[in-house]
Amino acid sequence: MKWTNDCSIGIPELDEQYNRVIERFAFVREIAAKGGGWNDMHLALVTLIKSFEFCSAVEEALMRIDVYPRCERHKKEHAGLLLGLRAMENAALTTGLTEEMIGPAFAATMKHHLIHNRHFARYLPQVRGHA
Repeated sequence: MKWTNDCSIGIPELDEQYNRVIERFAFVREIAAKGGGWNDMHLALVTLIKSFEFCSAVEEALMRIDVYPRCERHKKEHAGLLLGLRAMENAALTTGLTEEMIGPAFAATMKHHLIHNRHFARYLPQVRGHA
């Protein structure tokens, strides 16, 4: 879980936010690997969730500014990803968080960024007159 140039979609604001989200995921995985206590895991997950919420808000604001036609669908996907993160938080407080939960949540988040956000990035030149 590390940001690479392949992760970039070419929108600096979003790339910066997803870099932070990846760092937060890596921290959660690190705590899990070390067998950290529920309190450390909970703090890491709350930080991840807050980072993802901010990232989503930035995306959605940019999409509203540029009247992105898939904005509502994108917001629903954010809500679904957030539900997964909250399920991880709940597991950390009850049954215990496992790698089987962290890996798929990370993969879904990256898929969202690399597919849906790249689609948005391709849309921007069309509406800003740089196509």
